This record gives sequence, C-alpha cells and structure tokens, in this order.
Amino acid sequence: MQTLEGLKKRIKTTSSLKDIVGSMKTLSAVSVGQYEKSTRALQNYSSVIEKSLQAVLRDKPIPVNKEVSKNQKIIAVVIGSDQGLVGKFNKVIFNYALDYFKKNNLDKKDITLIVAGRSLGSKVLASGWNINTLFSMPSSVKVMISVAKKIILRLGELNIEKKDDEGSFNFSDGNVKVLVFYNKKEGAASFTQNMFQMLPVDIEFLKEVQKRKWDDNQIPMYNYDDVGLFYSFIKQLLFVNIYKAISQSLAAEHFTRMMTMQSAEKNIDEHLEQMNLEYQQRRQTEITNELLDVVTGAEVLKKKK
Repeated sequence: MQTLEGLKKRIKTTSSLKDIVGSMKTLSAVSVGQYEKSTRALQNYSSVIEKSLQAVLRDKPIPVNKEVSKNQKIIAVVIGSDQGLVGKFNKVIFNYALDYFKKNNLDKKDITLIVAGRSLGSKVLASGWNINTLFSMPSSVKVMISVAKKIILRLGELNIEKKDDEGSFNFSDGNVKVLVFYNKKEGAASFTQNMFQMLPVDIEFLKEVQKRKWDDNQIPMYNYDDVGLFYSFIKQLLFVNIYKAISQSLAAEHFTRMMTMQSAEKNIDEHLEQMNLEYQQRRQTEITNELLDVVTGAEVLKKKK
C-alpha cells in the first residue's frame, strides 16, 4: 500500500498536471478563435476576387473545360494535423477520402496524394499509401499564407495548369482533377469532414458569378489581356480556397484538442477528489491511532503509579 507521504506527492503531481492541461485547453480555445477570425476576414478578400472575375467575364463566353479523359489523374490534397492529442481527427479525414475514392471507383494508381500534417502523414504511410508531397501544418495564423502558397506552387509543378492554344478560358485539362479533403468545425460540439473540387474550375460557379448584378454604376475598365487577367484571378481564387480549408481545419483541430483537454481535466478532477478523500481518511486514521497510543500510554503510566 502507498504511504501517506507518497500519496501526498501523487496529489501534488496530479495538481501540477491539471494546471498544464488547463493551460493547453485555454491555448486551444484562443487558437480556435484566431483561426475562425481569419476565415471570416478572408470572406472580404474572396468577394473582391469574385467581383474581379465578374468584371473580366462581363459580356464574354463562359470558359469550357476539355472533355474528361478516360485516364484522368486525381490529385488529392488531404489536410490533417502535425500534433497529437486530437483523437480520431486524422483518421476520420483520411477514411473520408478513401470512402470517396471507393464510391467513385477511383484507382489507387491514378491518385496522387498531397498531405498537409505530419501526424496524418504517418497514418497515411502506415496504411500502405504513398505520399507525393508532405507539408507541415502552420503553427500560427501568419504562417498559413506560406503553407497555402507552397501547396499552390506544388500543384503548378504537377502541371495542373494547361493553357488552351486557342486562347480560350481554360484552366485545367480533362486529364487532371484536384480534390481537397479537410475537417471543419460545426457548431459548438463537433466537426465534420468536407471535400471540394479545386480543379477543373466549377463552370456553374463562373456562370453564377457572371450573372450577378453589378452593384454600382461604374463599369470597370482595363487594358490587360482578358485571358491573362482571368488566369490571375483564378489563381487567387484557388489560393483563397486552399487557405480557407487550412484555416477551417486548424480551427477544427484546436477545437478537438480543447475538447480532449476538457475531458482530461474532468478525469483529473475526479482522480484528485478520490485521492484527497483517501488522503483525508488515512490521515484521520493515523491521527486516531496516534491518539489511541497516547491514551494507552497514559493508562499504563497511571497503573504503574
């Protein structure tokens, strides 16, 4: 049985652990707020890009992507976490991607994986999949821009951008499709798995942008090449989309870690309550025994006198 002194040290160690867990929970809660704020701030920039696209597409034919090839290649960007203490966060997003591949009869050999998150990367490799490129997830809001740019550059290196010889508005040929998988915080108690097609560009989205009513009387004028401007704005839109996915994934990650720390804090409180109760009972027993020894000794001395 553990000594009273040993139990006291254990209570002290557990209390210190509770302080650490509490600090981690607070840090995660603050991080969730920062990443959610960055996502909201991105909406304004996204609106500007869409309005710019609307100006370029004004009175022009909507771009048409080339016919899908039978040997279409898939580039899947799967976003997870670098760190642990996130429960099934990485497992569920990878399984979500695998389920999508299976439902759409996609062949493993035709899928190129780009993974963001070293913890997720370990799970992907352990499952027998190869990773084309592995990125570390940003540790702060400021670093998100850098990571998003690296992913966009890597997609460009994989030759996703195919300009049409005729100069029409195409951004990706029919041989390549880029999909992005990520977790997103939902409400105040959970997160969900999400996927969007990054390329080819959604033609219906462009049609919707083109049909929007211009919100003022000043018609934009420009002297640049239509195709060049279109490509520039599309690249910015791609950047916004991947940045948003990273931001939402990080918010979900820190939310999950916060919930994990909250659960751990509750368990620690329960253990502390049990240990304090045990300490008090054993301390009371020792005091009682000491008092009995004193009384017994006094009775012995009294009899001797």
